[in-house]
Amino acid sequence: MRRAAFLLLPLLLWVGCRPDLAQLAAGETKEQQLDRSTAEFFAGPIVRFDIKLPPGSLRSLQENGRKAVPATVVVGTNVFEGVSVHVKGAAGSTRSIDDNPALTLNFGKPKGGKACFGLRKLHLNNSVQDPSRMDELIAGALYRRAGIPTARATQVFVTLDSRDLGLYVLKEGYDKTFIRRFFPSGTNEIGNLYDGGFVRDIDQDLERLVGYGTNDHADLRMLRDAVDAPVATRLAKTAKILDIERFTTFCAIQSLSDDWDGYARNRNNYRLYHDPVAGRFHFIPHGMDQLFANPGQAIEPGWNGLVAQRLSEVPGFRMGYLDRVAALSTNLFSEAVLTNIIDPAVLRLRTAMADRPKAEQERLFRSIGSVRRRVLERGQHVEQLIETRPKPVRFDERGEMPIGGWLARPDTGNGVAEVVTFPDRSKGLHLRARSPGTSAGFRTALKLPAGGYTLSARVKTHELVPMKDPRGEGAGLRLGGASRTNHVEGTTDWTSIVHRFELPETREVEFVAEIRADAGEAWFDFGSLKITREKR
Repeated sequence: MRRAAFLLLPLLLWVGCRPDLAQLAAGETKEQQLDRSTAEFFAGPIVRFDIKLPPGSLRSLQENGRKAVPATVVVGTNVFEGVSVHVKGAAGSTRSIDDNPALTLNFGKPKGGKACFGLRKLHLNNSVQDPSRMDELIAGALYRRAGIPTARATQVFVTLDSRDLGLYVLKEGYDKTFIRRFFPSGTNEIGNLYDGGFVRDIDQDLERLVGYGTNDHADLRMLRDAVDAPVATRLAKTAKILDIERFTTFCAIQSLSDDWDGYARNRNNYRLYHDPVAGRFHFIPHGMDQLFANPGQAIEPGWNGLVAQRLSEVPGFRMGYLDRVAALSTNLFSEAVLTNIIDPAVLRLRTAMADRPKAEQERLFRSIGSVRRRVLERGQHVEQLIETRPKPVRFDERGEMPIGGWLARPDTGNGVAEVVTFPDRSKGLHLRARSPGTSAGFRTALKLPAGGYTLSARVKTHELVPMKDPRGEGAGLRLGGASRTNHVEGTTDWTSIVHRFELPETREVEFVAEIRADAGEAWFDFGSLKITREKR
């Protein structure tokens, strides 16, 4: 009997049937049962959505894809009539109805429409910017595991008027059903849900998707005023209108996933919800289809989103953000967690793609393999960045301060720049020239007050052949944009090197640990990299 029940569930999901509401689990409400049905759908087999447009609807979408029209949607043996359909997408992903369009389906229109797997609104993304169809699934799982409200996603096949459009990514819509699941207030009151639009920020009157009462953007103005407060009071004032803890996590995951097109870095692809019960805003990620492009991206890549930018100017928030990145990189963005998200999804896709053309299968799984490699490389690189992250500018009683936050920067030639672990478990910066004319190094920066300083480190080399260069020769230390006279070459044991410099005024200084060589390698002892402030 248990085996029969196990086999029946995938069948129910495949044909699109909604389980009988009379068969509720003990103590389960109708809403809870529907949500369970939805969760089972997202975890179940990959199904096909067959969309049929009557002639009038097709002509209308050809003339204006954004104007919703009625259609029939078939999922297995389940037929949904009068489903509202329109073309969706922004720059880069929008395609016409005669191409492979991204679509929004609303099963709640007309009034009384039947929900599809417990969903009234869902999106079918053409994923033209993510050939692996995996970015949304990976990032969404990370956000939800970290407690950030995020739409669930799965893959589906799509047919439009008998045209096989192939594999799409299906996402649940941002509507009242989504809000009530993540923000159960115990009442029917729902706050304002705003659409961030295309590269728009909170200093603009964003479109309200859901909400009651006057649409006067008064809550948005409160958030704007809070992040515009003086630095000394900014964090405290913002915490009254924004869930700071969740926003810190939101920014950290955008950094970990290298989401260059999200809110924090590009003021794009987000929703913003004001919870009327707690009185605070929550940022919701959206449009996550261009991730993990650069595994070596800095963990503080520079923020363009107004809220992220203004809060990063507050020392307390910045240090809390770095601590959150460190915690998430250990507990969430680990190889074990990431493979547990990716590998089951790949197995499910292999089953679903078995009857697809071989060339299509090869393209998909080649793309997935590339994403998997870059995701795991990103995790490894973040681990290195966390170990060497910059510390606050704080000199000890000897006037010394260790320097962290070193980022690899191969400049010319064929060089290697990596963080390594020595036999005694200490860390080092390893540089190697694999071809003549190689310049490779690590860089970091600090803002220092006026005065005289010494940059120092211990370095050892192996068969390092120096390259004649105005900036310096062999292995050494210098400031960004300047030259150096210190150098180590040949094969040496640990040797101390220093570079003295003077600052006439307070400014940010870039430090460089490098090799300029035709062959060989060098190691900088990470624990010895420090600056010393001269006593006056």
